[in-house]
Amino acid sequence: MKLFLLVCLGGALGSGARYGTDLAFKQAAPELAAAFPYATLCVNLVGCLVIGLGYGWLSRDGSYVDELRALLLVGFCGGLTTFSTFANQTLALDTGKGLLNVAASVLGCLFMAWLGLTLSGAR
Repeated sequence: MKLFLLVCLGGALGSGARYGTDLAFKQAAPELAAAFPYATLCVNLVGCLVIGLGYGWLSRDGSYVDELRALLLVGFCGGLTTFSTFANQTLALDTGKGLLNVAASVLGCLFMAWLGLTLSGAR
């Protein structure tokens, strides 16, 4: 139960950070923010760096700190961006499976979003 609550807390902090980043981009450069999803790109890149550093540091000596992993990597990075988890899991695969995961995830998710928009009547 403790780890679950830490994941929830980290997720709330990560989601808040994602939303705050979006607001900051819109306030600092509204024209740029409207032209391209810079805030999303930023949180995805930062989240991938954080999850890579975190897993590397927490597993370096062979002892995982479950509480930190739950709070920062699963919770915070998961709330900030699920792209970080996708990147970490893809890099853990061999090359063939990694490429398959990239193609299936990107193309599949784009298709499913399009399908949802189409079925909802928005497209």
